[in-house]
Amino acid sequence: MQSGHNKSEPILPYDDVTGVILAGGKSSRMGRDKASLEIDGMSFFEKMTGVFQSIFSSILIAGDRPDLAGADLPYVPDRYPGSALGGLYTGLLESRTSFVFVSPCDLPFPRPELIRLLVDHRFGYDVVVPRTEGGLEPVFAVYGRNCLGPMQEMLERNHYRIYDLFPQVRTLEINITDFPEDWKRSLWNVNTLEDYHQAREQK
Repeated sequence: MQSGHNKSEPILPYDDVTGVILAGGKSSRMGRDKASLEIDGMSFFEKMTGVFQSIFSSILIAGDRPDLAGADLPYVPDRYPGSALGGLYTGLLESRTSFVFVSPCDLPFPRPELIRLLVDHRFGYDVVVPRTEGGLEPVFAVYGRNCLGPMQEMLERNHYRIYDLFPQVRTLEINITDFPEDWKRSLWNVNTLEDYHQAREQK
């Protein structure tokens, strides 16, 4: 076994952050499982997992997806199935870290630089969420454990609008002007077959 750290290897500085891949959706608009869609021989899920593994030492799947899980990639069924907020709550509750970074499994072009930009702002806040010209991106964001209480209260009231969580906690919005180049491509998720064909053309 080698001692020390090989300088050529990536350093994973985010021991207090778990990467959570949201995989609880039904892909109803797509008509097939979005996690298994491929570009250049790699599924969207494999792409996201690879990016997360380059950043976080701990990763989990939020959703009842044993087919996607592995020895170092556990899955946790949603405590409140049927909403993205339920997946966020489950991932945060089941993690062993102070923060989670969440992302859906249907991003064909995830960028580690954008994830790091958001995670680097986590201290002093409960949520770090990007704001684009289209609005906030609540399922590509950082959440801290202080969100658990408000999340649970909302879920118990069948209130699933994630945006309504933000005024209840310390929320930092990262503006589009702070994003790395090509941010729009990184945040583009695939919902329909038309989106998928367009993504394959842009690979």
